[in-house]
Parts: sequence; C-alpha cells; structure tokens
Amino acid sequence: MRAINLTYVQLKQLVRWPIVRTCLRMLYAVLRLLVPTDRRQIGFVSTPDIADNALALFEKIMQSPRAHEYRLVWLVADSLASEHALHREFKETDPGNVSIMRKNSLIGLWSFVRCRYVFFTHGAYGFAHSGYHQTIVNLWHGMPFKNFLSVGELQSDVPFMHYTIATSEYLADIVAENFHLPRERVLVTGLPRNEWLFVQERQYFAIKEGRAKLVVWLPTFRRSYFGEIRVDSIGDAPGALSLEILARLDEMLEGAGVILVIKPHPMDIQNQKKWPSYRNIRIYADPEFREKGLNLYKLLACSDALVTDFSSCAIDYLLLNKPIGIFVPDIATYARGSIPEVLEKVAAITHKLDSVEDLGAFVKNPPSERDTAPEREILCMTDHRDSSETILRSVGLGNLIP
Repeated sequence: MRAINLTYVQLKQLVRWPIVRTCLRMLYAVLRLLVPTDRRQIGFVSTPDIADNALALFEKIMQSPRAHEYRLVWLVADSLASEHALHREFKETDPGNVSIMRKNSLIGLWSFVRCRYVFFTHGAYGFAHSGYHQTIVNLWHGMPFKNFLSVGELQSDVPFMHYTIATSEYLADIVAENFHLPRERVLVTGLPRNEWLFVQERQYFAIKEGRAKLVVWLPTFRRSYFGEIRVDSIGDAPGALSLEILARLDEMLEGAGVILVIKPHPMDIQNQKKWPSYRNIRIYADPEFREKGLNLYKLLACSDALVTDFSSCAIDYLLLNKPIGIFVPDIATYARGSIPEVLEKVAAITHKLDSVEDLGAFVKNPPSERDTAPEREILCMTDHRDSSETILRSVGLGNLIP
C-alpha cells in the first residue's frame, strides 16, 4: 500500500474542504461537551514556543503570590527545547505548577480542552471554533501593519477567540474588523511584551561592545520555514539582507562608534543561512538568540534606534520615542501588502530610508526625535506598562495580579 505523506500546506488545504472542516469542528464540539474544564487551569500557546506576548503574560502570572493555586500549561511544538527555554527564564525558581506538553498530541488536546483560560499568539487548534466553557484570548503578535491574512488565506483561517487586544482605540477598530469580532471584544490594553521595553539589563548594554550607539534592525520575512509555511515575495530577490547591501553598510559604519544588530524574524528562512563576519554588524539567527536566553524587547530597551520594514515592532517602539527608520528596498516585489491607513500613520512619524546611503547615515547618526506624542497616541495611547494586569483583570483573573 502506497504511503501517504502530507506537508503542512497540503494538510491545511485539506482542512479547508468544507466537509472536512465541518466534521473536525463537530468532533471537537462533542469533545467539548464530554470533557469538563478545570477552573484552575490556564493554557498558553505561542510561535515560537514559550515566547512573545504569551511569555510576558505568563511571567506576570508567575510573579503573583497566588500563582501556585493554578496549573499553567504550555502547548508547544518542541517539548524538549521548551523545557530548556523555561529553565532559562526561571533558573532561580522551580515552577512545579507548570506543565509542558506537545500541542500535536492527544494529551495536548486534552489539556487544551481542560483549560478554563487560554492565551495564544498565533492560534491554537484550527478546528477549535467553539469554547463556551472557556475564555480564549488572542494576544496576537503585533498590531496590524502588514495585512492580517496572507495571499490565499480565507476568513475561516482566522483563529477562534473570545477576546483580543489592541494598543489604541484607532487600531482596535481595525483589529475588530479583521478578526470579525464585536468591537467590545477588543480590549485596549497594550501588548504584554511591551512591558519589557522599560526593563534595562546590563547584559544588553554589553552587546554594544564598548561602542557609543546600538541600532537594531528587524526585517520581516519574505519566506518562512516553519509554522505557517508561506512566501510573501515575488521572485527570488534577496531583499534587504543581500550580501551586497550588508557589505556596503559595514564599510559605511567603519569608525562611527556604532554596532548594528540584525535579528531576522523567527520564521524567516534566512535563520538557516550562514552569514559572513562583519566588523560593525552582528547577525543573530533566532535559534541562536533564544539559546543565549536573550529577549528582543529588552534589547530594544537598550537601543538607540530601530530599522525595520513592515514589522509591527515599529508600532511597539513608538513607546520609547526613539528614531525609527523604514527601509524597504524590495517593496515592488513584497506580496503580503500592508494596511494603507496604518502605513500612512506610521510613515508620518518615522524616517523613510530610500537607499543604502540613507540607511548608513541613519544608523551612523540616528536623528534626535521630535515630540510626536499626539501622532503616536493614535497607535499607542499610553506606555502600557501594566498591560498584563489590565488583561488579567478584564478576563476575570484579577486575583492573579501581583
């Protein structure tokens, strides 16, 4: 008998068939009726595992004196690596009430159904489109800068949720429309990960290597290699991180007293690339970055400026009122697209870098930021230093606020 091997993309296309999708959702609905939830169990799902907004909220809960009264469950793709990551995050404590389970397993699904509360960044289970005995909160992975759905995705691909979050009233309207939620279900709380922007630790200043300035460059991916496999670019152009651009930029930064740290998106296929060594540029592949126990937002807290293209980090970084440069040399071939009205507002309070020369000048000498508080508040109303507390209070977990 011929073996049947389905790729992630093929499986996703299969699940899109109405009859398959309907059957899976019906089976899940029956499971939901048979399995009671545990009011003291909270689930977390993120991509990558144990990261981003889910980790920030988890950390806040772990600071609560009542955290031990709950069972905290991480549903992950790689359970062994996740155990190491959790140990790095909590090396001085023993979180005995925390479990790590493979998401794509029966015990993982069972644990998900048992959770009274679930917080995710990219979705949980595609067939889980009900949950009347749960509170499912979509923390997402950034405010809408790029289009919510990739080319070819359907409305049915939007994950099921009871609530989601936003950083401003203006963005809450856009989030509600794209996630097909009533506006009152979008909580204007800010992102939990943004609390890290105000945490400055010595190890991140050490990344400057004794130089006067640290600039971080966060390009979005054009081709992903795990999670949701997709291509967001037309053709095979190398994009902003071409070896030619990096070599020219490294030469321009010579003697400028600045170190440029480049970190590709976690899903970027360029994380698998072996990069040349540079004198003034450091490139951290995401697995290496995480293995070192580094936190991107704590790195940003110690930076002097940010360079990006369509990353939602640009909206987060507005909270620091530091210069942001937008560099998109391959904009003509970028297929994902952006939300025009958001892009227009971001462009009004950032610096457009049209060439490698513009990029080099910006990194060498980041401009002093003017006071753009009124414009910034359209996208980030406050500094949101208590985002996690506001979320916990809003969904009925106020007793876990430290």
